[in-house]
Amino acid sequence: MAAIAFDTLKAARRLKAAGVPEAQAEAQAELMAEAFVFNMDALVTRDYLEQCFENQNLRLDQFEQRINRRFDEQEQRFTQRFEKQDQRFEKQDQRFKQQDLRFDKQDLRLDKQDQRFDRIEARLTDHDLQFADIRGELKLHRWMLAIIAASTVIPALQKLFALLSGW
Repeated sequence: MAAIAFDTLKAARRLKAAGVPEAQAEAQAELMAEAFVFNMDALVTRDYLEQCFENQNLRLDQFEQRINRRFDEQEQRFTQRFEKQDQRFEKQDQRFKQQDLRFDKQDLRLDKQDQRFDRIEARLTDHDLQFADIRGELKLHRWMLAIIAASTVIPALQKLFALLSGW
């Protein structure tokens, strides 16, 4: 620590010149010297401040290293968790792809079934038309049979009634 030179003799002479009694001037000079020495111990110097800043910088560096180390640890934990989550999502994506393939196969089977039903429906529609035609023809045949029957039976009945009435 730097020392400040304090001349007690010079201070005592100045006090005497100012009219202070000699014993009092010497006592005041000694007290001032002690005060300077006492305050020198509490005096902050450039060296002391630089040492404090160096210590503070060292502590800050250590703190920063600890923080960085914790951040690195947390980043590793998050990275591991994200990787696990990514793996789980990848597995789910694979399962969804498999399900999509199964649905595509089912869609193909259903499309084939729809085509078969369309063909069957077309055939049934064709059969319905054929049955309608047959029904029409049957009605015509009924009328024709009725006309034939009427034209055959009525004259035969007339002859029969004529014979019976002559009996």
